[in-house]
Parts: sequence; structure tokens; C-alpha cells
Amino acid sequence: MAARTYPHSIRFTNEEWRAVREAAESLDMKPGAFVRDAAARAAAEELDLDEGRLTPELVELFKRTFRAAHLLALLKHEELERTGKAENFEKAAEAARIAQDRTLGTDDEDAEE
Repeated sequence: MAARTYPHSIRFTNEEWRAVREAAESLDMKPGAFVRDAAARAAAEELDLDEGRLTPELVELFKRTFRAAHLLALLKHEELERTGKAENFEKAAEAARIAQDRTLGTDDEDAEE
């Protein structure tokens, strides 16, 4: 994931921000993350990147699953580094990248980006 290095701001009315907070809370998200995800999703839908194949519920499930897997991977990597076995993690991570590329049909050029 790319680092967020440049802060950007947008303004909301009190009513709009209240609606954002409530929607974010209903999804157990922070308001900023909710706005970021909603904006990215709106842009993707406008571009029709998945050609309508994925329902919003399935996209959300993928996001939550990715977040959980990412957190567990970070914790495992730290553990393996402490025990001097980080090479095992790197091999597993590479195998996962290859499986992801095969599953998504990502060509080699896209996989390096």
C-alpha cells in the first residue's frame, strides 16, 4: 500500500459530518477511513473497474478480510524477525503474491508496480 505522505482536507457541514460519522460507526470504521474508502469506491464505480461483477457487500468483505490478513501478517513477520526466521516469511509472502497474480490474472508488468 502506498504511504499517505501529503495531507488533504475537505470540508463538511455539521449535518454532513454527522452522517459520515454515523455511517462510519455502523461499519466499525473511523470517519476518515470511511470517506477515503467511499471516495475511492465512487471513483472506481465511475470507471467501472470491476465491470459490475462484485457487489458492494462482497467488496466490503474483501476489504475487511484483507485488513485482518494484513494485520496478522505484520504480527507474524515481527515474530519471525525476533526469532531470526524472517526468511520464511519472505518466501511465504512471495508465494502469496504469485497466487494473487494468478488469481487476478495480473501480468508481470502490473505485479511490479
